[in-house]
Amino acid sequence: MFNKTCIVFLLLLSSLLAHAEGPFHLESGIKKNTLIELYTSEGCSSCPPAEKFLNSLKNKSELWNKWVPVAFHVDYWDYIGWKDEYARKQFGYRQSRYASLKRASTVYTPAFMVNGSGWRRGIFGSTLPETDSLVGNLAVTISASKIKANYKSLKKYNFPLKLNVAILGMDLISHIERGENEGRTSRHEFVVVGFDTENSNDLNWSMKLPKLHFSKVKKYALAVWVSEINNPTPIQVVGGLLPSYIN
Repeated sequence: MFNKTCIVFLLLLSSLLAHAEGPFHLESGIKKNTLIELYTSEGCSSCPPAEKFLNSLKNKSELWNKWVPVAFHVDYWDYIGWKDEYARKQFGYRQSRYASLKRASTVYTPAFMVNGSGWRRGIFGSTLPETDSLVGNLAVTISASKIKANYKSLKKYNFPLKLNVAILGMDLISHIERGENEGRTSRHEFVVVGFDTENSNDLNWSMKLPKLHFSKVKKYALAVWVSEINNPTPIQVVGGLLPSYIN
Protein backbone atom coordinates (compact mmCIF):
# COMPACT_ATOMS: atom_id res chain seq x y z
CA MET A 1 0.00 0.00 0.00
CA PHE A 2 1.31 3.42 -0.96
CA ASN A 3 1.79 6.00 1.76
CA LYS A 4 1.26 9.73 1.24
CA THR A 5 4.97 10.33 0.59
CA CYS A 6 4.98 7.79 -2.27
CA ILE A 7 1.87 9.33 -3.81
CA VAL A 8 3.34 12.84 -3.67
CA PHE A 9 6.60 11.58 -5.23
CA LEU A 10 4.77 9.83 -8.10
CA LEU A 11 2.67 12.91 -8.79
CA LEU A 12 5.82 15.07 -8.86
CA LEU A 13 7.62 12.61 -11.17
CA SER A 14 4.63 12.50 -13.50
CA SER A 15 4.57 16.30 -13.62
CA LEU A 16 8.29 16.50 -14.40
CA LEU A 17 8.04 13.92 -17.20
CA ALA A 18 5.10 15.73 -18.76
CA HIS A 19 6.99 19.00 -18.62
CA ALA A 20 10.15 17.41 -20.06
CA GLU A 21 8.26 16.44 -23.22
CA GLY A 22 6.28 19.65 -23.49
CA PRO A 23 6.91 22.61 -25.80
CA PHE A 24 10.53 23.74 -26.19
CA HIS A 25 11.04 27.47 -25.73
CA LEU A 26 13.85 29.91 -26.55
CA GLU A 27 14.15 33.68 -26.10
CA SER A 28 16.88 36.01 -27.26
CA GLY A 29 16.41 38.93 -24.87
CA ILE A 30 16.41 42.47 -26.25
CA LYS A 31 20.20 42.78 -26.73
CA LYS A 32 21.31 41.82 -30.22
CA ASN A 33 22.86 38.35 -30.41
CA THR A 34 25.51 37.48 -32.99
CA LEU A 35 24.82 35.16 -35.91
CA ILE A 36 28.09 33.60 -37.12
CA GLU A 37 27.76 32.10 -40.60
CA LEU A 38 30.48 29.98 -42.18
CA TYR A 39 30.26 29.19 -45.88
CA THR A 40 32.26 26.04 -46.40
CA SER A 41 32.64 22.85 -48.41
CA GLU A 42 34.16 19.43 -47.89
CA GLY A 43 35.68 19.87 -51.36
CA CYS A 44 37.67 22.94 -50.28
CA SER A 45 41.22 22.26 -49.05
CA SER A 46 41.43 25.58 -47.16
CA CYS A 47 38.16 25.08 -45.25
CA PRO A 48 39.20 22.68 -42.41
CA PRO A 49 40.95 25.40 -40.31
CA ALA A 50 37.86 27.62 -40.52
CA GLU A 51 35.63 24.72 -39.53
CA LYS A 52 37.94 23.89 -36.64
CA PHE A 53 37.48 27.44 -35.36
CA LEU A 54 33.69 27.23 -35.71
CA ASN A 55 33.71 23.84 -33.96
CA SER A 56 35.66 25.36 -31.05
CA LEU A 57 32.71 27.64 -30.24
CA LYS A 58 30.89 24.54 -28.99
CA ASN A 59 32.91 24.76 -25.78
CA LYS A 60 32.54 28.51 -25.21
CA SER A 61 30.31 29.96 -22.50
CA GLU A 62 28.97 32.52 -24.98
CA LEU A 63 27.43 29.80 -27.15
CA TRP A 64 23.65 30.33 -27.52
CA ASN A 65 23.72 33.11 -24.89
CA LYS A 66 25.59 35.48 -27.18
CA TRP A 67 26.77 33.61 -30.28
CA VAL A 68 24.71 31.45 -32.63
CA PRO A 69 26.96 29.67 -35.18
CA VAL A 70 25.75 28.05 -38.40
CA ALA A 71 27.70 26.29 -41.16
CA PHE A 72 26.22 26.58 -44.64
CA HIS A 73 27.83 23.96 -46.90
CA VAL A 74 27.83 25.12 -50.53
CA ASP A 75 27.82 22.89 -53.60
CA TYR A 76 29.89 24.94 -56.05
CA TRP A 77 33.04 22.88 -55.36
CA ASP A 78 31.33 19.51 -55.89
CA TYR A 79 32.62 19.35 -59.46
CA ILE A 80 36.26 18.90 -58.38
CA GLY A 81 35.81 15.33 -57.22
CA TRP A 82 33.84 15.12 -53.96
CA LYS A 83 30.10 15.74 -53.53
CA ASP A 84 29.41 17.40 -50.17
CA GLU A 85 26.27 15.68 -48.88
CA TYR A 86 25.55 18.53 -46.45
CA ALA A 87 25.49 21.11 -49.24
CA ARG A 88 22.54 22.76 -50.97
CA LYS A 89 22.48 25.12 -53.94
CA GLN A 90 20.31 27.59 -52.04
CA PHE A 91 23.15 28.17 -49.55
CA GLY A 92 25.40 29.38 -52.36
CA TYR A 93 22.57 31.68 -53.50
CA ARG A 94 22.38 33.09 -49.97
CA GLN A 95 26.11 33.81 -50.01
CA SER A 96 25.81 35.42 -53.45
CA ARG A 97 23.07 37.68 -52.14
CA TYR A 98 25.46 39.03 -49.50
CA ALA A 99 27.98 39.80 -52.25
CA SER A 100 25.36 41.53 -54.41
CA LEU A 101 24.50 43.78 -51.44
CA LYS A 102 28.23 44.57 -50.96
CA ARG A 103 28.18 42.87 -47.56
CA ALA A 104 30.99 40.62 -48.81
CA SER A 105 33.66 41.33 -51.40
CA THR A 106 33.13 38.14 -53.39
CA VAL A 107 31.89 34.55 -53.16
CA TYR A 108 34.50 32.10 -51.86
CA THR A 109 35.17 29.48 -49.20
CA PRO A 110 35.86 29.50 -46.38
CA ALA A 111 33.95 32.70 -45.73
CA PHE A 112 32.63 34.02 -42.44
CA MET A 113 29.72 36.43 -42.17
CA VAL A 114 29.22 37.89 -38.68
CA ASN A 115 25.88 39.65 -38.25
CA GLY A 116 25.70 40.02 -42.00
CA SER A 117 29.19 41.48 -42.59
CA GLY A 118 32.25 39.73 -43.95
CA TRP A 119 34.83 38.81 -41.30
CA ARG A 120 38.30 37.31 -41.56
CA ARG A 121 40.09 35.64 -38.69
CA GLY A 122 43.31 37.36 -37.70
CA ILE A 123 46.66 35.59 -37.85
CA PHE A 124 47.34 36.10 -34.15
CA GLY A 125 43.80 36.30 -32.83
CA SER A 126 40.22 35.37 -33.62
CA THR A 127 38.18 37.85 -31.61
CA LEU A 128 34.65 38.01 -32.94
CA PRO A 129 33.06 41.44 -33.43
CA GLU A 130 30.69 42.46 -30.64
CA THR A 131 27.63 44.68 -30.49
CA ASP A 132 25.74 46.35 -27.64
CA SER A 133 22.70 47.17 -29.75
CA LEU A 134 19.24 46.77 -28.27
CA VAL A 135 16.91 45.46 -30.97
CA GLY A 136 14.09 43.47 -29.37
CA ASN A 137 13.15 40.01 -28.13
CA LEU A 138 12.73 37.00 -30.42
CA ALA A 139 10.72 34.22 -28.75
CA VAL A 140 10.44 30.75 -30.30
CA THR A 141 8.36 27.77 -29.24
CA ILE A 142 8.52 24.29 -30.77
CA SER A 143 5.76 21.77 -30.22
CA ALA A 144 5.74 18.48 -32.14
CA SER A 145 6.82 19.43 -35.68
CA LYS A 146 5.66 23.04 -35.57
CA ILE A 147 7.42 26.26 -34.64
CA LYS A 148 5.83 29.49 -33.49
CA ALA A 149 7.77 32.72 -33.19
CA ASN A 150 7.16 36.28 -32.12
CA TYR A 151 9.50 39.24 -32.49
CA LYS A 152 8.91 42.22 -30.20
CA SER A 153 11.01 44.77 -32.03
CA LEU A 154 12.18 48.02 -30.49
CA LYS A 155 12.03 49.50 -33.99
CA LYS A 156 8.85 49.92 -36.02
CA TYR A 157 8.81 48.15 -39.36
CA ASN A 158 6.36 49.19 -42.07
CA PHE A 159 7.08 46.12 -44.19
CA PRO A 160 7.08 42.33 -43.65
CA LEU A 161 10.02 40.56 -42.04
CA LYS A 162 11.31 37.07 -42.72
CA LEU A 163 11.77 34.29 -40.17
CA ASN A 164 14.74 32.04 -40.98
CA VAL A 165 14.75 28.59 -39.37
CA ALA A 166 17.82 26.34 -39.52
CA ILE A 167 18.06 22.83 -38.10
CA LEU A 168 21.71 22.16 -37.26
CA GLY A 169 23.46 18.78 -37.23
CA MET A 170 25.99 18.32 -34.42
CA ASP A 171 28.85 15.85 -33.86
CA LEU A 172 29.09 14.91 -37.54
CA ILE A 173 32.05 12.99 -38.98
CA SER A 174 32.86 12.51 -42.67
CA HIS A 175 35.53 10.34 -44.27
CA ILE A 176 36.41 12.10 -47.50
CA GLU A 177 37.51 9.74 -50.26
CA ARG A 178 38.13 12.04 -53.22
CA GLY A 179 38.86 15.64 -54.15
CA GLU A 180 41.18 18.17 -52.52
CA ASN A 181 40.63 16.69 -49.04
CA GLU A 182 41.07 13.05 -50.07
CA GLY A 183 41.90 10.84 -47.08
CA ARG A 184 40.86 13.42 -44.50
CA THR A 185 38.42 12.74 -41.68
CA SER A 186 36.38 15.89 -41.12
CA ARG A 187 34.48 16.76 -37.97
CA HIS A 188 31.59 19.17 -38.30
CA GLU A 189 29.42 21.13 -35.87
CA PHE A 190 26.48 23.50 -36.45
CA VAL A 191 25.86 22.14 -39.98
CA VAL A 192 22.62 23.38 -41.56
CA VAL A 193 20.75 20.18 -42.46
CA GLY A 194 17.31 21.76 -42.83
CA PHE A 195 16.40 25.33 -43.72
CA ASP A 196 13.18 27.20 -44.42
CA THR A 197 11.78 30.74 -44.23
CA GLU A 198 8.44 32.47 -43.87
CA ASN A 199 7.35 36.10 -44.12
CA SER A 200 5.06 37.96 -41.72
CA ASN A 201 3.42 41.37 -41.63
CA ASP A 202 2.75 41.33 -37.88
CA LEU A 203 6.02 39.75 -36.61
CA ASN A 204 4.24 36.53 -35.64
CA TRP A 205 5.00 33.27 -37.38
CA SER A 206 3.59 29.74 -37.31
CA MET A 207 5.16 27.15 -39.59
CA LYS A 208 6.34 23.56 -39.80
CA LEU A 209 9.92 22.74 -38.92
CA PRO A 210 12.11 22.53 -42.04
CA LYS A 211 12.45 19.22 -43.83
CA LEU A 212 15.90 17.69 -43.42
CA HIS A 213 18.07 17.24 -46.49
CA PHE A 214 20.51 15.22 -44.38
CA SER A 215 19.04 13.06 -41.62
CA LYS A 216 21.88 10.84 -40.40
CA VAL A 217 22.23 12.95 -37.26
CA LYS A 218 22.00 11.91 -33.61
CA LYS A 219 22.13 15.37 -32.06
CA TYR A 220 20.45 18.54 -33.35
CA ALA A 221 20.46 22.24 -32.56
CA LEU A 222 18.27 25.09 -33.75
CA ALA A 223 19.04 28.59 -35.04
CA VAL A 224 16.23 31.07 -35.73
CA TRP A 225 16.66 34.64 -36.89
CA VAL A 226 14.68 37.54 -38.29
CA SER A 227 15.75 39.49 -41.36
CA GLU A 228 14.33 41.74 -44.04
CA ILE A 229 12.82 39.82 -46.95
CA ASN A 230 15.45 40.74 -49.55
CA ASN A 231 18.41 41.13 -47.23
CA PRO A 232 19.88 38.10 -45.42
CA THR A 233 21.49 40.27 -42.72
CA PRO A 234 20.11 39.11 -39.34
CA ILE A 235 18.21 41.57 -37.15
CA GLN A 236 17.93 39.26 -34.10
CA VAL A 237 18.82 35.60 -33.58
CA VAL A 238 18.26 32.90 -31.00
CA GLY A 239 19.45 29.30 -30.82
CA GLY A 240 20.05 26.27 -28.68
CA LEU A 241 20.41 22.51 -28.57
CA LEU A 242 17.20 20.62 -29.27
CA PRO A 243 15.95 18.12 -26.69
CA SER A 244 16.19 14.48 -27.79
CA TYR A 245 12.40 14.07 -27.82
CA ILE A 246 12.18 16.64 -30.66
CA ASN A 247 15.03 15.10 -32.69
